Amino acid sequence: MDIDGLEIIQSRPGQLSLAIAKLKGNQLLAQELQARFGNIPGITRVEADHNQGEVKVSYYLEELTSLPSLLALKETMAFFFPEINPLKLAAYLSQFL
Repeated sequence: MDIDGLEIIQSRPGQLSLAIAKLKGNQLLAQELQARFGNIPGITRVEADHNQGEVKVSYYLEELTSLPSLLALKETMAFFFPEINPLKLAAYLSQFL
């Protein structure tokens, strides 16, 4: 399932792999994604590959689902994906955490 250019391609406990259409070929965006997502409490590692248009995110679920982390995640997602309705995005992502 794809939601406006964002698709979960793999989900395991503590790790998500996403395909992001606008990331493909955009090295600057890959660096910015890594930096911003890497600063969210509970996210332990971010690998963004602009050649493939994919991001791997490793996380601690308990910490990531704390209120401060969820607020930071919401703000970061809105920054990178303003075209996606936040409630629609949250519902989509919550299926995989």
